Amino acid sequence: MRHFALSLLLAVVVISIATSWLFDHLYQTFTPDQQQHTPQTQLAQLARDIHALIAATDSPHALLSNWPAQSLLQPQIVPASAFPLPAALQTKLQANEQIQLETDQQRLFLQRLPNSADLLVIRSDQATSRSELAWWLTGLFYTAMMTLILIWLLPFLLRLLKLRRAAQHFGEGDLSQRLQVGSVMYLRDLERDFNHMAERIEYLVQDVKLLSGAMSHELRTPLARIRLGMDTLEETTDPDKRRHYEAKINRDLDTMSALIDQLLSYARMDQSIAELQRRPLDLCQLVKQVSSTWHDMDITLKLALPEHAVQVIGDPFYLTTLLSNLLENASKYGNGQVVVTLKHSPGTCTLAVHDDGSGVPSTQQAHIFKPFVRAHTDDHTRRGFGLGLALAQRIADWHQGQLGVSDSTHLSGACFTLQLPA
Repeated sequence: MRHFALSLLLAVVVISIATSWLFDHLYQTFTPDQQQHTPQTQLAQLARDIHALIAATDSPHALLSNWPAQSLLQPQIVPASAFPLPAALQTKLQANEQIQLETDQQRLFLQRLPNSADLLVIRSDQATSRSELAWWLTGLFYTAMMTLILIWLLPFLLRLLKLRRAAQHFGEGDLSQRLQVGSVMYLRDLERDFNHMAERIEYLVQDVKLLSGAMSHELRTPLARIRLGMDTLEETTDPDKRRHYEAKINRDLDTMSALIDQLLSYARMDQSIAELQRRPLDLCQLVKQVSSTWHDMDITLKLALPEHAVQVIGDPFYLTTLLSNLLENASKYGNGQVVVTLKHSPGTCTLAVHDDGSGVPSTQQAHIFKPFVRAHTDDHTRRGFGLGLALAQRIADWHQGQLGVSDSTHLSGACFTLQLPA
């Protein structure tokens, strides 16, 4: 995280400096006339004017003695021997040309006085101070720029640090880690995606644990019966007993085959979400179609549907599977009476399946939608693996719906309620 922040700051500073240099170079290249008006050229021209003024007077020393002390340029007449210059510069002086010399503190303008061996030396103390001021302003500019960038980056870095910590804890096995979605616009989607990923992974890990534990439990009973039947077949020669135990072994094998098919269907549900074909459909018409297949069953099915269409967005195949599982559960645990109601309100539609069974105890309602969880009833003849409601719950989640269970207000049993966005 620190390397990211430092590299970003360094990149901004380098790009700013390079861009400033480039534009300054282009400006000087394409506006050569402006170079004649730089502070240095203006000082040089002012020094030439002072030289012409002093050279034109008869008493230059008297003029210099009255020169203002606060002047930007301070002229002084000194002997030429006081400035031992190279031959090239001496030649320029002999030709009455101006020579500029620069030290750490001053800028000097040298030019020979006419008909004299003396030099007019004009000193400027402002060049260095102006350069220092420019450096101070440049440093202040980049300091302010980096401060503003840090202020802008601070929320970003803090949220990324929280994301990193959550990812570390998640990788160490704490699957309950979630991020509070903040107000930083450019991180909000990333935080939502992390939470969605964490929920998905936690959901899948829980499913694996439930499936592995429940599968071992569900398979143990038919395997034990098959082993007992095989041992009995080896010990008996009675044809009637052999046929009896062979039939029991076949039934246990059918049970194991059905269990494996249910497990494969449940496992494939995670891969089927990418194949969902959502489209607008009339939920009333879907309920009528599914319910028509149950009229020939040994149950009394009543429908209470609105007269107008109830439009939802969903996959017809999976919504049909969900409703069929709810009706199958109602017929299995009820006593022959089933009522299906559909209500529509702005933005939401509610589908309810009522039965007249013994209902679901309140202590089991929070777990009834987990795989291999079955309601405890006194009737042990009802068969099943406890995957129908788990499949229905998953389909409801895929459609941004909510599936719940409560006591029925129409009949004496349970009421399974599905809420979908309309």
